[in-house]
Amino acid sequence: MNITVQCCGIAILILLWYFSLRQKPLGLESEKLFLITMGMTTFCVVMDITSIVAINYRELIPEFLLAFICKTYIVSLIWVGYWGLIYSGTDFKETRAEQRKKNRIYTVIVLTGTVLIYILPIHYYLEGDVVYTYGPSCITTYVFALLFVIATLYKVGVKGAKMNPKRRRAIIIWMFIWIIAAVTQFLNANLLLVGFASVLGMIILFFELENPEANLDRETGAYNAHALGEYARLLYEKKEVFSAMLLALNDTAAVGTDGNGLRMDMTLRSIVRYSEKLKGVKLFKTLERELVYLTADESHMHEIYQDVKGYIEALGKENGEEGQIKISPCYVMLPDSSMLRNVEEVFQMLRHFRVGKRENPEENSIYLDEVKITQYKEREETEILIRRAIEEDRIEVFYQPIYSTKQGRFVSAEALVRIRNKDGSIVPPGRFIPVAENNGLISRIGEIVFDKTCAFIKTNQLRERYGIKYVEVNLSVRQCEDTKFSDMYISIMKKYDIDPSCINLEITESASILTRNSLLDNMQILIDYGVKFSLDDFGNGESNLNYIVNMPVSIVKFDRDMSQAYFANQKAKFVMEAAMHMIHDMQLEIVSEGVETKEQMEAIVALGIEYIQGYYFSKPLPGDEFLQFVSQPVSA
Repeated sequence: MNITVQCCGIAILILLWYFSLRQKPLGLESEKLFLITMGMTTFCVVMDITSIVAINYRELIPEFLLAFICKTYIVSLIWVGYWGLIYSGTDFKETRAEQRKKNRIYTVIVLTGTVLIYILPIHYYLEGDVVYTYGPSCITTYVFALLFVIATLYKVGVKGAKMNPKRRRAIIIWMFIWIIAAVTQFLNANLLLVGFASVLGMIILFFELENPEANLDRETGAYNAHALGEYARLLYEKKEVFSAMLLALNDTAAVGTDGNGLRMDMTLRSIVRYSEKLKGVKLFKTLERELVYLTADESHMHEIYQDVKGYIEALGKENGEEGQIKISPCYVMLPDSSMLRNVEEVFQMLRHFRVGKRENPEENSIYLDEVKITQYKEREETEILIRRAIEEDRIEVFYQPIYSTKQGRFVSAEALVRIRNKDGSIVPPGRFIPVAENNGLISRIGEIVFDKTCAFIKTNQLRERYGIKYVEVNLSVRQCEDTKFSDMYISIMKKYDIDPSCINLEITESASILTRNSLLDNMQILIDYGVKFSLDDFGNGESNLNYIVNMPVSIVKFDRDMSQAYFANQKAKFVMEAAMHMIHDMQLEIVSEGVETKEQMEAIVALGIEYIQGYYFSKPLPGDEFLQFVSQPVSA
């Protein structure tokens, strides 16, 4: 009997089944459909062999049974095509309803073909080793099989631009192999190649896409980062809610690269081996060498957390006793995936709070409740808002006038950053400045504000036309960390041909503490160029007169809270008066911020403070409104 090719196909399929089933399944849709398709292919090849045997021994088999066996084989061919078409839709971003609708159409077609094949007559040919079937039933098989092949090629070739490129390529190759085999068998009926062509397709799909080991991390045996993304995305598509926990050990940047790298690798493998014994959880290792646990519900996540935490604590004690590395885990728990829109948000959230752990190393267990998630989303939205405002030039500078108590007029102003929405509304600075400081965008914003302030001074000739001697511009802590920011600011002043005495840069106490050396170097360069400095927010936080002594500033600005406390608290009054006298004794000038009433203004004037800034005179104003305001007589 001519069954050599089919026997080779069976041998290959047995190997594919062995390698497919020896590893734990992940549960992906593509994984399930591949196994179904391979199962149908296996059945097809078995029935191919069975039909050949039956034809060889037709005199011993009833006619109806022979016809049933041979027709079942050719029916299995169109069912292989059917499942190949279903499998090809794995990567299409369709709703479950859309998928079911299309699958119902495919099912109607394959059932129609099945019924026709069983109804129509079939004929047999047997001469020597040459065995095959022919007749209307076989022609129907070719028609329906070709229909499924064409549909599959159209689906992945024309409409599959967004498919996994490897899956698309593998399916196209499989379909063309099937076409070549079918055409060859149709022209030369004694070459029974169609079933084996399906086996070749399974080999291509297995090695390109569906090898279970491709989803495993070779180092630990846990599922890898690719599997994590695919599996979590599947859960979202199926609208299945899950809980997640990220476990990070020490600083992941150092794992495997420091002197304890080998021991840390062993620790990670030990945790994975223990975790795999836990029921109802899938474990993944990320590219950052962190572990992610996915469970079905929040209560089970807490059980997993307690189990893993207890094991790591015990492991840490063992390591400690042996003088090995210290295990410093961080747990980030997301109880309900439905609080986030997609997989990308889940991973961003987990990583964001994992990195944030460095700000508070003692807090090693972070529970992402609705409040934390809402705050995170607001920060993300604000960051997008800032970036777009920078790109679209919607960063604006408002100016708040500063009143000279000695001259009785406005002699300076503070430049304050604002972001204008597309609808014309203003974004409160309290919303975007903390976010910009946290992500580093504050440096770019500061550069834009300084550039626009210099352009404003030059264009409007503030000193000559309006008597505004200088404008105060804030420096962020991030800018002060830059050892070259002085060069950039000098280049901007030169660009607009600005007299450096028109600029007063404000630094905060936190900047002077955190960036002392680089800040002093930059300050000296700018002072030598002609720029002056003031110490902003004095009285806010850990005020210390040593900052004034050590910083080359010419003006000290009393914070609004300090100014307001002077009128509400007797002790604060004594403190502010004492600070004022010491600052004046050092030949420095003072600006009192936050003055809001006539009584407060008169009291500050009586104290002998040189400058007043606050809502009593004016809130921060857009450039044109500021110019109009300072053009009018002062009504103190």
